[in-house]
Amino acid sequence: MRKFWRVFGWVFLGILLQFKFNVLYGIVFLENLKFHDRTYWVEMEMTPTDENLRVLKVKTTVHHSLGPDYFAYVYIPDNYTILNHKPYEGNEKPIPGYKIYAMNMKRKYRDVLAETIFILTPNENDISLIPMRVHFSNFKQILHKDESFKISTLNKKTQIKGPGPGKAEESYPQKLGM
Repeated sequence: MRKFWRVFGWVFLGILLQFKFNVLYGIVFLENLKFHDRTYWVEMEMTPTDENLRVLKVKTTVHHSLGPDYFAYVYIPDNYTILNHKPYEGNEKPIPGYKIYAMNMKRKYRDVLAETIFILTPNENDISLIPMRVHFSNFKQILHKDESFKISTLNKKTQIKGPGPGKAEESYPQKLGM
């Protein structure tokens, strides 16, 4: 009888491993759902270069994410030309006066993050403050919209103004399907 239970235990363990049943993954999933809020971070940094070109570094993060697929889209005003990326022409709804650029989101443990560098130049000498928009979404819905950062140009010098130390943050409670 003891040999039967030993063989049965090994067969049962083999079946669990074959179907990729992972107890630790389930524990981490439930711990994320119960004890951690989902946080969206947007960081933008502007670096001046020669002439009127500027290098805009955009970093997006979904912290403690449960969903498998997240997408981030950066909306840059039409008053600026992006030299190193083409506008995104997918199914994202366009906003008049903006061009859409998709971020390449990658999963890294509990976070989904992306970092993209845009080389931009203003189309006019003087442009008043215009918000830059970032939308986080999954396949079903838009999860978060951020308009914290504003871009302007004065005498061909482009600046970006944002909250505090250059990082916008918003937290939401976890829900299944988000």
